Amino acid sequence: MNNEELDIDTNSDFPIAIDYQLEDIENFQAKKSSESTGIKLPATLKNQKILNTFNNTSVEDLTPNEFFKGIRRIVIEANGDEIFIGKAIPKKSFRNGGKTTSFEIDAFGNNGDWIIDMKELTLYEVLKRIELTFDKSTIINSWQFDGTDENLPYVFAPVKYAAPLDLVDNNDKNYHIKNFRPSISKFFTIYWAFKMFGYRIKGDFIDSSFYRRQVLPWTFGNFLTSGGTKYDIHKFLAKSDIERRFEEMDDWVDLNVRDFPTPCFDNNNTIAEGDFTGSDAHGGGTELTWKYNTPHYGPLEVTFSMQLFYDYKIDFSSIVELNVFWYQRTISGTQLMQQNQIFDHQAPTAGSTEGSDTVPVWFSTLVNPNDEIVCKIKLRIKESKTATVARCSLKVDEYQIDHFKIPVGGQVTFDSYLPLQKYKFLDFLRGEVDLFNLSFQTDPVNKIVLIEPTHEFSESNDLSQKKGGYFNGDYIDWSDKEDIAKESFVEIYNNNAREFVFKFKDDSNDGALKIVQDRYKITLASGKYLFSERFKAEKKEYENRFYSPTMHYNVDEFADVTGETPQMICLVPENISNTSSSESQNVFSPKSAYYKGLVSGVGGWRMKDNDGSIITYNNYPFLFAVNYKDGGENDPILSYSDEKIGSSTGTKVIGRGLIKRFFWQRLAIMNDGRQLNTFIKLNNKDVTNWFHRERINLHGELFELIKIDGYKALKGVSTSCLLRKWVPITEKESKNTYPSEKSILTDAVEVLTEPISNSDSTLIDKVFDTQYNRLMCLYTDIPR
Repeated sequence: MNNEELDIDTNSDFPIAIDYQLEDIENFQAKKSSESTGIKLPATLKNQKILNTFNNTSVEDLTPNEFFKGIRRIVIEANGDEIFIGKAIPKKSFRNGGKTTSFEIDAFGNNGDWIIDMKELTLYEVLKRIELTFDKSTIINSWQFDGTDENLPYVFAPVKYAAPLDLVDNNDKNYHIKNFRPSISKFFTIYWAFKMFGYRIKGDFIDSSFYRRQVLPWTFGNFLTSGGTKYDIHKFLAKSDIERRFEEMDDWVDLNVRDFPTPCFDNNNTIAEGDFTGSDAHGGGTELTWKYNTPHYGPLEVTFSMQLFYDYKIDFSSIVELNVFWYQRTISGTQLMQQNQIFDHQAPTAGSTEGSDTVPVWFSTLVNPNDEIVCKIKLRIKESKTATVARCSLKVDEYQIDHFKIPVGGQVTFDSYLPLQKYKFLDFLRGEVDLFNLSFQTDPVNKIVLIEPTHEFSESNDLSQKKGGYFNGDYIDWSDKEDIAKESFVEIYNNNAREFVFKFKDDSNDGALKIVQDRYKITLASGKYLFSERFKAEKKEYENRFYSPTMHYNVDEFADVTGETPQMICLVPENISNTSSSESQNVFSPKSAYYKGLVSGVGGWRMKDNDGSIITYNNYPFLFAVNYKDGGENDPILSYSDEKIGSSTGTKVIGRGLIKRFFWQRLAIMNDGRQLNTFIKLNNKDVTNWFHRERINLHGELFELIKIDGYKALKGVSTSCLLRKWVPITEKESKNTYPSEKSILTDAVEVLTEPISNSDSTLIDKVFDTQYNRLMCLYTDIPR
C-alpha cells in the first residue's frame, strides 16, 4: 500500500479473493471492474503504522486531507505476478479480549482506479485549457475540424439559437458572426480527462473518423456574454440610500450612490472611503466611476444599466431638464461617449406641470484594461420670476453592470465558463456508454484504458459491414480448464421487461422538441426492442444518462444560394418573449452531434461579419445528429430510432439508428439468454489478461466472460465464472425492433381493431409498433 509492504498471516487461510465483472448482469448500463473486498490483515506493528492505528479512536489523522483515512494506492502480487492494481480504502478494525487482532480493507482495481479519481471531475476542469481569439479567421479555420488536431478541439458551425440569425437586421437572411458558438470535441474531452490522471486511451472506435468528428454543441448558456463566468468579478450593484430634493440649479448632482447595504455589492472587495462601489467603481460625489481593474480578460463590451427615479413639479414657465452623461477615460484622454436626455420640460405660462417615473438608462461600450467609465447626472431647474414651485427629487434605484460581452477580436478562455462546473465528466462518459454500447477495461500496469463498443458494430447503413468491438472475434480455449468435478448449470436469462425502450433524456428547455413531441404525442429519437414471451410483460426504459434529442430545421432563407435548402441544428427555448435575443442564451440538456465538414450539395448560406460585409458560401459547415439529406443514411445517425432519409422530392430510405448499428448483437444474446455458471481452473496469467477481449471456447461453443467470482491466487482451486452464450444476429432482430419500416416511411402507426394472436406477426406489429417523426421542426415551430 503506497509502496509499503503489508504483513499477512501466512499461517491462516489468507488468500485474497479477486472478483472481475465486465458489467452488471441485470443492468448493462452499469460498468464494473475488479475488486477485492474484506481483505483481512493481522494487526502487526507494521500494519498499524501503515494504517495510522485507526483502530485507536484517540489517534487523530492530522495529515492534509486526512490521508490515512482516505483512498490509497494498492498493488497485490502473487508468485511474482501483479494480479491487482488499484485503490484501497480502510474499512474496519477488529478486537478480541481488549486487543486489536486485525484490520479490514476494500480494494478496487482496473477501471476502479480511475473512476474513483474522476468521481468529482467536471467538464470545466477538463475544458478550461481551451483558449481562442473570437474572430472571423478563427471561425473559418475551425471548419477544418476533424477531431485529429489537439490544437483545434472545436468547430464553429452554424446553429440556430434564440436570436435571429442576423442580429443586426433582426432576420434570418444571413448568419451573423456573433451568433457562432463552439461545438466541442468529444474525443479530446475524453483524451484530456484521462491524461490528467496519467492514463492513455485506446480503441479503434474512438480513434475512428466516425467518433473523432463527434462534438458537443454549445448548450451551456451564455457564450459571449458574462452570466456565470469569471468576468462577473467586475460586476457591481449600487443605489442611492435616500431620495434627494433639488431646487434652482444647473449642475451635476450627487445622489449618494453606494454599494451597501445588501443587496448591493462589490465583487472585488477593495472599497475606499467614500467610494460608491469598490474595486471597479469609485468616486462618490457627482462622478460615478468604474475602472476595468485586474484581473483583465482582454477587451470587453460592457453594458451599464441604471434605474433612475424622478419626481418634479414646476409652474409658470419654469424649466426642468434631466440628462445622463457617459464618459470614457483611456490612456488617450477622456471622451464623451453618450448623452441620455431623460426629459426637458417647461411649464405653461399659466399653470403647472409635473411628472414622476422610474426610467431605465443604458450605455454600452468597448473597454480595454484600465479604462474608466464615468457616469454623471446633470439637473437644470430654472425658476421663472412668477414661479411658486420648481423642484425635482431624484434617486438611483439601481446602478450596475448588466453584462459583459466578448467582442469580435476578443479573447475567449474556457477557464471563465464557470457553468461547466455543473457537468460531471463521468456523467458525460455515461452518456457515451449509452449511445454506443461502450465497455471499458484498464491495463493499470501500462496505464491504458481500452474503450470500445461491447460488440461488433456498423458505422454505415450496411449492417453486413461490421467492425470488431470490445469482444474482438478472437477466442481462448478453456475446454481443458473447466473443473467438471464441480457442479455447473445453465440458466436461461429472463430477468427483464419484454418491451425494452431506448430513449434520450427529455429537455424541458428545448422549445422545438416540446412542440413536435406534443403535436404527435411521441418521444422523438426513441426505439424499442421486443424480447420473447418468456420475459416479463412490462416496459423498461434505457434512458441516456447525459444526452437529450437534437432538433433540426430547414433554413428556407438560404435556399436561394444554391437552390438547395440547408439543414441546421436548432436550440431555442420554449418561451423567449422575456429574454433579450442579443444577450440571453438558454441552457439546454447536452446534445450530441456529428460534424461532416465543409460539404457541397447540401445548400449554401451567407455569413455576415461585424462590419456588415456578407460572404456567400456554396459549401456548408454541416453539423447534425441525423443528416436527412439524400445519402444521409450512410452518415452517423445519433438517434436510437431508425430514420427516414431523403428530400421531399426524392425517394425515402431507411437509415439505421443506434439500436441496429450498436446494440443488436447484445440484444440477440440477451434474447437467447443462455448463461453458463461453471468453475474454471484459472491461473495468474488468466487474471492479468487485463482486457478479457477474447471469447471463451468451451467444447466448441463460444461464450463471453462476464464475471469471475473470487479468484484465489495462492489457493490452487478452481474459480466460479459466469459466461453468456454468443449467438449470431438473425432476422428475428429485425422483426423485433420498432418503429417498423412501415411506421417510419408513412409517419403513422396502424391502430389495432382486432384481437391479437401469438401466431400472427402482423397483429403483433400493430400492438408493439410506435409512431415516428423526424428530429425536424417547421420554421413556424421555432418560438420567437
